[in-house]
This record gives sequence, structure tokens and C-alpha cells, in this order.
Amino acid sequence: MSFSSARAEAGLTLEDVAQNFGASPEAVSAWEEGTKPPPPHVVRSLELLREDAPPPGIAPPQREFEAIRDEGPLFKSERLIKSKKRVADHGEVFTPAWLVEKMLDLVKGETERIDSRFLEPACGSGNFLVPILQRKLAAVEARYGRSAFEKRNYALLALTSCYGIELLADNIAECRANMLGAFADYLRLDEEDDLYRAGSEVLSLNLIHGDAMTMKTGAGGPITFVEWGYLGRGKFQRRDFRLDTLTKASSFREESPLFRHLGSHELFQPAASFPPMTVRDLAARDRERRG
Repeated sequence: MSFSSARAEAGLTLEDVAQNFGASPEAVSAWEEGTKPPPPHVVRSLELLREDAPPPGIAPPQREFEAIRDEGPLFKSERLIKSKKRVADHGEVFTPAWLVEKMLDLVKGETERIDSRFLEPACGSGNFLVPILQRKLAAVEARYGRSAFEKRNYALLALTSCYGIELLADNIAECRANMLGAFADYLRLDEEDDLYRAGSEVLSLNLIHGDAMTMKTGAGGPITFVEWGYLGRGKFQRRDFRLDTLTKASSFREESPLFRHLGSHELFQPAASFPPMTVRDLAARDRERRG
């Protein structure tokens, strides 16, 4: 199907596409004329919109359409780009919230597992990671909401399962702030609460300023990820793994008997291990790091 047909079936004008995907009118015209292919995320967005469109010949009433246009998620005033220069220099275009939710619904079961790990290799300011955390926190509330102790510790476990890499320093700072804000809002924490400080420490380690392609941090060192495990009774286990080592290890198929003897190989060993830590221990590390 041509881009123009897909756009028309999704109920969008050329101006709608340009506005909502941060594209210039000239670029959208090129997609429409077929002289340039549209980006994959635009094509997928139109497919999702077409799935939600009414059957042919059944148009929504004008008033209902106007409500969709004015209040629907596609047409909300949402910042999808920060500047045209950043788009040109880094290809930075943010995914709209409505599309994020539809994509997360494709793995709904995993987003509702408190300890299921997610890595966003170009996390921006948290367009994906914040909704993932919010879904996990909803699962915490459903399962542990009656116990203040379990609720706090499992909420922290949910936070420890979210990872991100971001090339631009201002984005990673925003992402950390947005994630910490969602975490603190759920538990009603102030900045002096040990759990708030523990969350800050976790995010300083899980959300990394670096380049996922080169697997280097902004300072030029190797990217290292922390594997967090909850041991129960308010204690967390930390083990550090280098990203480049993890990618090598992933090439070995664990289910294959050919590689079972490599379980003790250096590829599968952490770069560092730490004694079990409590929320208070993590909070102390955060306060020390911040001086």
C-alpha cells in the first residue's frame, strides 16, 4: 500500500503527519509522491491508526471526530522534537505517548512483571522507560499494596529493572529526573527519604550517558550495567557486568549442550560483586556521591 493511501485510511492530512512526526512539509510530500520512503516508525504508526479506524462507509459523527481531533492522543500537544538541529545531527525524534502504549501492549505480560528487565538503548528523556515503570508500579500496588514494607522494597525492585543508554547528556538527566519523579510520586517520597535517595543511586547506575553503538560511556570508558537482585527482607544484591562482555556471552546458546561447560568462563562472570545492601546503604552511597 502506498504512503498516501495509508495516510488517508488513517484519517490524517499531510499537515497532521508533519506536525505529529516532527517532519518538514517537504519530507512528507516526498513520502506522498514516492520519491523517498517514509521512516519505519511512521509506517508502523499509520498501520496502528488504520487498525483503530472505523469500517469503510461508517464515519464517526462530526462532533465525535472533532473530539478525537482535539483531545485524542495523536493530536495532543506533545513535544516530539527539541530542535531541527538535533534531528539533523542526532536523528532525535521522540515517540508519541499513544504509540508507546500500543507498543508496550504487545509485551503487556512482561511490562507487568515486577522483575522483568527492560533496556532502552536510546532512552531519550524516558518516553518508554517511564510508562514501563508505571506499569510495574501498578503491579506492585496490586500485589503488595497492603504491606508498606513490601510495597516500598518491591517498588525499588521495579526501578532496578529499568535500564537505559542515551547519547545526549541533557536527555539522560531528564530521564533520571522523570523516572525518579514517577517513583517518588507513587510512594509519596520527599527528597530526604532514604528510599528516594536509594532510587537516585539506582538510576545513576542504570541510566547511562553513553553510546550504545560503541558501548562506551560519555567519558570514553566501557559501559557497565548493574544486575540487581532482591534477596528479601529489604536486602538487594548488586553485580556489575560490562556491556561488551554481555554481548559476547549472548552469542552462546545456553540451551545448547555444546556450551554448557562454559558456565564458569570469564564471559559469564561479573566484573564486580558487592555485599548485600539495604535501602539505607544505597541512600548513603547516593549522599556520598552527591557530596
